[in-house]
Amino acid sequence: MNFACSSFSWSTEDNKHLLGRTYDQFGNLEGNKIVVIPKNYTINLEVNDTNNIAKTKYSYVGMGILEVGTPILSEGINEKGLMGALLYYPEFAYYNKEKSPNAININPAFFVTYILGECANLNELLIKIKDINLTNELIKGEAMPVHYMFSDASGEAIIIEPDKGGISIHRNSIGVLTNSPNYSWQKQNLRNYLGTSNEARPPQNVVNYEISEFGEGSGALGLPGDYTPVSRFVRLAFIKQFAVKGKNELDGITKMFHNFSSVDVPDGIIKEKNEPSYERTLCISCMCSESLTYYFKLSSNSRICAVNLEHEKNNTDIKYINLPTKQDILFLN
Repeated sequence: MNFACSSFSWSTEDNKHLLGRTYDQFGNLEGNKIVVIPKNYTINLEVNDTNNIAKTKYSYVGMGILEVGTPILSEGINEKGLMGALLYYPEFAYYNKEKSPNAININPAFFVTYILGECANLNELLIKIKDINLTNELIKGEAMPVHYMFSDASGEAIIIEPDKGGISIHRNSIGVLTNSPNYSWQKQNLRNYLGTSNEARPPQNVVNYEISEFGEGSGALGLPGDYTPVSRFVRLAFIKQFAVKGKNELDGITKMFHNFSSVDVPDGIIKEKNEPSYERTLCISCMCSESLTYYFKLSSNSRICAVNLEHEKNNTDIKYINLPTKQDILFLN
């Protein structure tokens, strides 16, 4: 169960705060639905310990993986505007082998599911995480190696990584996350791209011969174009630095979906040897902290769909919304 994805936080000119991500995976979305979880709802914090439970304080909505009982939220937003995303973190994630009797023991896959139901904002998250022990409980034969990004209406993006030395918390991050290596390494790697810019490179005289760019975009020469986590991180950092912000929420969400095209993985581009399937972007989602709206579009249906949590605040039971997988085309004649 891999989530080799890309995520970044953003804001609009009128101070709307957004968080989005691509959902990249081998396979399909047959086990996924949009999930609306109400307040006062009981969730499991581990797969095999049915007594390890919590009751949600806040309602929330997001993409749910429905293969192990309590939904695994790959990303979501709660009624207070706290937004979170879970991304794959192979070879770096490290969890405690033993449960702690003095901590809240949580399977890492359920961390976003728990936090969105428990915390109203980043400040509460930073306090709560001190009481949390991420366990190495297996799901389908492995402890899911993941790390997380959270943001809220303050605009700050916090990155949380379960490392060998303990849980690393990166405050005031640049608001970009992909996969491995760790965030600190990825941030330092940006120093290799100091010369990139959105401005064209000026003509130069080389041995009495003036040369100039063939076309627009020479300022971005040197940006990596492959689909490795390191290259996707660099491209999203470049996009976040130079892309024009939306004037308002709708404009910002529209631009954010467009920006994700720089890391959108087409079908057939990433393949493991002797395996029949490909890794590809199955879904792109964006959320707005102020309007409490969860937007998404699928690789099979590029229409932007949305669920507004304001309309679901009074729910008393969990709600599942099927994904509109069939392409929806607006005919104009």
